[in-house]
Amino acid sequence: MDESSLLETTAEVSVAFTGFIGLFLVLASRDGRFAPADSFVIRLIVICSIGPVFFAVLPLILEALGLAGAPLWRISSAVVAVTGMVAIAHLVRQVRSLEGGEGRALNYGFVLWMIAALSCIANAAGWPWPPGGGLYLLTVWAIVGVAGGNFVELLFRKVL
Repeated sequence: MDESSLLETTAEVSVAFTGFIGLFLVLASRDGRFAPADSFVIRLIVICSIGPVFFAVLPLILEALGLAGAPLWRISSAVVAVTGMVAIAHLVRQVRSLEGGEGRALNYGFVLWMIAALSCIANAAGWPWPPGGGLYLLTVWAIVGVAGGNFVELLFRKVL
C-alpha cells in the first residue's frame, strides 16, 4: 500500500470539507447569528476538517526526517491520540452548554470518534497488530467522517 499517496488524498479531502463549510457559513450567515447547536456543529466540522490535514502531513514530515516503519506510525498515532484528547475535552465542555436534544446528531460522530480513538491507540501500542499505515489511515478517515457527517446533517437541517 502506498500510504504517502493516500495521506495526500486525505489532506486534500479535509481541505475540501473546510472550503465547503466556509461557503455554507457565507450563505447561511445572511440570517444573522447561528443557534448554539449550529455553532457547535460548525466548530466540530472545522476542527475535524483542519486536524486531518495536519495528521495526514505528519507522517510525511516524519518520514522525510528519517523515521520509517513501526516508529513512524507509533509516533504519528500518539500525536493524534494526544491532540484528540485535547480537542475532545474542549468539545465536551461545549456540548454540556447545549439544551437537551440539541446534540442528538452527534451520536454517529461519537461512534466514529471511538473508532478513531481505538485505532490510533492500538497503532501507538502496537496491539493487536503491528503499527502500520492502515490503522493510521482508519484513524484519520474516521475523523474526516465526523466532519462529513456533521456537514451533511447541518446542510440538510438548514438548507434542504
